[in-house]
Amino acid sequence: MLLNLHVKNFALIDEIDVDFSEGLNILTGETGAGKSIILGSLCIALGAKADKDCIRTGAEYALVEITFSADNDEVKKKLEENDISHEDGEILIQRKITPQRSVFKLNSQTVNASVIKEIASSLIDIYGQHDYRNLLNSRKHIEILDSFSFNSLKDVISDYKKTYYEYLDLKNLSESPEVDEVKREREISLLEYQINEIEAASLKAGEEDEVEERLKVLENASKIQNTLNLLNEVIYESEGSASEQIDMALREFSSVSSFDDRLSSLFEELNDISARISDFERENKRLLEEYAPDDEELDRLRERFDLINELERKYGKNVEEVLKYYDEKKAELDELIGYDEKRKKIIEDFEKIKKKLSKEADELSKIRKKCAIEFEKAISESLGDLNFNQSEFKVSFVENEGFTLTGKDKVNFEISTNKGEPLKPLENVSSGGELSRIMLALKTVGAEKDNTDTLIFDEIDAGISGVTAWKVAKKLALLSKDHQVICITHLQQIAAMADIHYEIVKSVSDDSRTNTFISKLDEEGRVKEIARMLGDEFDSDKFKENALEIMKQALDYKNSI
Repeated sequence: MLLNLHVKNFALIDEIDVDFSEGLNILTGETGAGKSIILGSLCIALGAKADKDCIRTGAEYALVEITFSADNDEVKKKLEENDISHEDGEILIQRKITPQRSVFKLNSQTVNASVIKEIASSLIDIYGQHDYRNLLNSRKHIEILDSFSFNSLKDVISDYKKTYYEYLDLKNLSESPEVDEVKREREISLLEYQINEIEAASLKAGEEDEVEERLKVLENASKIQNTLNLLNEVIYESEGSASEQIDMALREFSSVSSFDDRLSSLFEELNDISARISDFERENKRLLEEYAPDDEELDRLRERFDLINELERKYGKNVEEVLKYYDEKKAELDELIGYDEKRKKIIEDFEKIKKKLSKEADELSKIRKKCAIEFEKAISESLGDLNFNQSEFKVSFVENEGFTLTGKDKVNFEISTNKGEPLKPLENVSSGGELSRIMLALKTVGAEKDNTDTLIFDEIDAGISGVTAWKVAKKLALLSKDHQVICITHLQQIAAMADIHYEIVKSVSDDSRTNTFISKLDEEGRVKEIARMLGDEFDSDKFKENALEIMKQALDYKNSI
């Protein structure tokens, strides 16, 4: 339910703040007072297009904030899917518009317009003159019927859609151009060459670094050996070598090391040095053997390194990419070799899925046509309540040549608004009064099936008056029993049905600025406003008496339903 609308610096609005209630909320005011501005601000907060021209002259920005209650399970699910918190049970949508940009926030989290529209679709339906025309477009009729029939259709529609997407995938595959046989053989030959070349190399991940490291050693083997031989001579083999000198020091030091703990500790350190030099000697001799020049291995590794570089030049910047390329080409080769068999299976699978889809489409159509009878009856009754006493309403079906996401049915609503006149497509209705009432009938019947809490109607009274106006007023009152209804109207009969009545006025302030205001009317204010709508220009008691009588009739009806 819509709880609050707050608008600042928007068009002619300096700042307004209005709380809405359950039931029927009516907005009235003189022509040009700004009713469309109020509705426009609401639409802009819900994702409609806006530019800097909507910012009030002299202001730096425009701001619209709307607050909803979040009792709808579908809404809560969508909020969770978008990681939007809703712990306090309310939803705050904000839109701030500056000359440079427009920012949406949902419960203080910055979001894009698509998220706002997704959430709003489950919170509120807004119907203006343009929306009436959209609802009556034949392309929308199957959506309206399926929405009405949701409980009966939901399982079969779900199954059908799943099959339909499989059908589309196989259809695209089956209709793809066949591969030219000569071209296929040429591609197979090329792939086999590439695969065999990589396979023959027996590459392994990380091999390039290993080969490069070993090459570095072998190419410098002579230099390494010369250095190790020099170390061996200096430390072990030459006269007065380091090893010989340390052994002599140990012999001399051993005779005095027992006289003092500090000398003993120093002797142990020297002994450790001697042991480490012995270890160094053994490792040095082992490395001398290992780093012996090996021209045969050097040539082999150079060839291997060149082969790896050549494969990397052709198939990838490193061994890992070459191996990945190999896997990809192997898969391509397998696919080309098995192309005939695979294509044969695709055609077979496509024929199977087409038969399955046709069967499910027939079942969907059967249930839809059965539900259409109930829908026709409900719409006819609703039209009767709206003073279409001699009307006839019918749902016509035509079978499409192919399949669509909604099946094989093309649905069109037809109506005759006068007895003896033939049925005509709904989109051919030209009378504004008839159009608005038909739309209200469709919405009333549909509202009984959907979960949208708030319905907004802009000028639902277009082109109607008298008894018909009372019929429309009663239908709105009935609809507001289960939904929050917000209605902008020029008719006193509809205004009289209000549970809450708001007046929109336009005035010029002391600084010569035009401002639009909205205020909640008390009982006396309602009488005056309805009297004005009746044509009261001079605050006449007679008009007020008429207003009170209309309000009494409206109250009697509301108490009876």
